Amino acid sequence: MDRSAASAASPEPGPRQGEIRSDTIPKLFHELSVSRATGLLTLRDGKLKKTIWLNEGRVRFARSNSREDRLSQFLLKENVLSLDDTLKALEICLLTKDRLGEVLVKRKVLSQKEVDRWVKVQVEEIIYSVFNWNGGQYHFEEGQGCGETLTVDLSGDAVVAEGIRRMRSWARAYEHIGGLNTEYRTTRDMPLIIKDLPVRAEEIHLLDMCDEPTTLGEMCQASAMGDFEVCHAVWWLYVVGALMKS
Repeated sequence: MDRSAASAASPEPGPRQGEIRSDTIPKLFHELSVSRATGLLTLRDGKLKKTIWLNEGRVRFARSNSREDRLSQFLLKENVLSLDDTLKALEICLLTKDRLGEVLVKRKVLSQKEVDRWVKVQVEEIIYSVFNWNGGQYHFEEGQGCGETLTVDLSGDAVVAEGIRRMRSWARAYEHIGGLNTEYRTTRDMPLIIKDLPVRAEEIHLLDMCDEPTTLGEMCQASAMGDFEVCHAVWWLYVVGALMKS
């Protein structure tokens, strides 16, 4: 296939609601990024609900109804708070209806700067966690702002890169990138696509190899990364359009 012709075609916008399948989340974030979408992405799996706000294709904020995604859980697991401080702060939150961060600052347990940093970590973890979803439903509604003053600013394709890197499923990657004999090569638009993305040195090496058709097996043999990491790198580079199957 001619890589110039392949990369010249704009990706067709996918449906903005539907069932979550194995490759739905990566493709969805890429499509929202390319279309510079602004609005609210809602993902549900049973009672679990996560909401992600985008502005012109950039991810800005996220919320989750999972107890595991609460700020108190992050601070406790990261040894930022002791169990005693956590329980006392949560008790005050119940009485005053203040947010946990506000209580921690008022009690001088953490500074405002520290709270802001950990809220951003919490938001990013919620965002990346949805890449492990292999079922449920999604719905994107145009035009809703998140109303939060503290936000993150991540390009949709940067989220695709990190989200796929964090996936722990081998089967999902293998399903979408093919076997060891599957050949890849870079697309015409690869330099522009990766210009502002967090591409790692070994991922650049893979792209350099694919200036000519290169099999997945050849990439695994030549890379300093483990084969698992190579497969996930190839997957995200393929999703964002930097690589194509030849």
